[in-house]
Amino acid sequence: MPRGGASRPYSLKGGKHLKAKRTGALILALALCLSLGALADTSTTATVPVTLTVDNEYRAVNVTVPASLPIHVINGTVLTAENARITNNSKSGSVRVSGVEVTDGAYKVGSYNSFSGAKTIALKINGCATEGPGKLGINTTAFPVIKAEESLALEYFAKISADAPNSKDVNALNVVFTISIV
Repeated sequence: MPRGGASRPYSLKGGKHLKAKRTGALILALALCLSLGALADTSTTATVPVTLTVDNEYRAVNVTVPASLPIHVINGTVLTAENARITNNSKSGSVRVSGVEVTDGAYKVGSYNSFSGAKTIALKINGCATEGPGKLGINTTAFPVIKAEESLALEYFAKISADAPNSKDVNALNVVFTISIV
């Protein structure tokens, strides 16, 4: 037994044999390290974190526009809806109509102020009249800012050429409203 009375977990017999095994293991370990070092010289990999920052400073538009702008011609009298409106359903923030475009449908879009032509229709919306197909010249008096939870009434008038045949639910023209956040 060695000094201090503690037993050793291994035997010292055959010390030369252990020394040879340690030397062989050391040579193998050194060769392995050198071969890995050679691989490291030809390629390298790196992990790079991708940092993401999201800053949602936009406000969704929540607006209701009419599903249609009905026009009826009864015995030559042109009638339009009196309850058409654009409603800002948002709890906060204002919107405005920033553009109105009128395009042909079953009828050609004509000039409201100098109306003529066959199978023609013309509109005046909140005082802004068509001059033919295209964008209306709108202004902030006719289309003011619509505050949160408020509505803008759409007062519209129409002229239809006298050659309009009896018909029902004809898509005479299209009106596109562009709404912008204020």
